[in-house]
Amino acid sequence: MSVSDAARQFAESLTPQKHLEGQEAMRFARWFGDERPVSDIKPSDIETYVDTFGATAPNAAARADALKAFLGYAHKHKLMPARLVSHVRVRRPAARGKGMGASGAPEMRITEEGRVALTAELDTLKARRPEIAEELRLAAADKDFRENAPLDAARDAQGQLEARIRDLEGKLRYAVVVDDAAGADGSDRARIGSSVVLSNLTTGNELSYQIVNAAESRQGSGRLSVESPVGQAVVGHRAGEVIEVAAPSGALRFKIERVGS
Repeated sequence: MSVSDAARQFAESLTPQKHLEGQEAMRFARWFGDERPVSDIKPSDIETYVDTFGATAPNAAARADALKAFLGYAHKHKLMPARLVSHVRVRRPAARGKGMGASGAPEMRITEEGRVALTAELDTLKARRPEIAEELRLAAADKDFRENAPLDAARDAQGQLEARIRDLEGKLRYAVVVDDAAGADGSDRARIGSSVVLSNLTTGNELSYQIVNAAESRQGSGRLSVESPVGQAVVGHRAGEVIEVAAPSGALRFKIERVGS
């Protein structure tokens, strides 16, 4: 069953007093992909979706509860194999501590290239505001709000756009650009901004990466997130050292061949 069909079935099972839960289910379906099978939903999808509205939204708790109701319904009626309700967690702002800015937000170490890319994305999204506003105005012109799917879609698009803009503004506000020069911090250890060459001790294959903040990593780009298993294992180590990375098939061992800028 597609996720949109599951959301519609869930909405139809609700009393009129709980229509907001049905709306949240349909909103999630559009975000996830209406025609995708509901059984394809993974914990990471739930966590990413919840992050789109986050703890700062005034209705965050209500939206989270509504999503839990939908996921619970889908599992109870065997529409999905796993119970994913526990993955609906609205993340609270981190407490202030070492390495955090004055407002309590953590500093984000990032490369200059990453800063430029995030700034460009932010400018592009801000330029879309008039387009989204016009779509919302046209959709709202239909006075029948009960079955106004274009209006719901426009509101969702606007909400996701503004959430991403806030996310990027927050990241850039606390971004600290790292010095890409090798050894600029007095260390020859791998860190954010370093380029590393690894050799797989089992296959002999060599892999080249630049270690970056998770915000600027992209699959297949050669930019390795510092939060990934390999990134975590490499950071803090020097050329010539051997590291181990846990994997489902067993530990993988790599030798760090080079660390540079």
